[in-house]
Amino acid sequence: MRPSLARLLLLCCLLPAVAHAQAADEYVAKAAFIYNIAQFSTLPNMNGVVRLCVLGRDPFGSALATLEGKPLGNARLSIVYPHSGPEALMQCHILYISASESDDMTALADSARAAGVLTIADTRGAARKGVMLELVLDDRRIAFEFNGAAARGAGVVLSSKVLRLARAIY
Repeated sequence: MRPSLARLLLLCCLLPAVAHAQAADEYVAKAAFIYNIAQFSTLPNMNGVVRLCVLGRDPFGSALATLEGKPLGNARLSIVYPHSGPEALMQCHILYISASESDDMTALADSARAAGVLTIADTRGAARKGVMLELVLDDRRIAFEFNGAAARGAGVVLSSKVLRLARAIY
């Protein structure tokens, strides 16, 4: 086999691994971003534990496990993986809605608002569908769009320091 062909084959084999590593890095950054947002948020019904739930296919891998038990004011963060939207709304303070749940995103956002749950997603257009925080990858940095009407409806308050960083506010 010619050396250039061998290098090309090796590169083709490595590309999926590189893409996977970049996606993993993205979700490590998103996990840290969610934790930082939670530190500057006032959430209804917090009693010693703040439950961050991931609904649907988990894109974070082990990134969220590093947040388990971390302090949030006088509370501690707990990571939960509910099986359904109704289950999530009964036990969560923060709900990450996975892209696998995008068909139900508007209904989930509406129900979460009524339940006083902070909603987060990284699906394009999520904030316009009623999700409070839409995470966006912007030039290899995590940015966000904020749906203020949804947050007010849920009784969720984000610090003005955080809101100044928003790419867009609805």
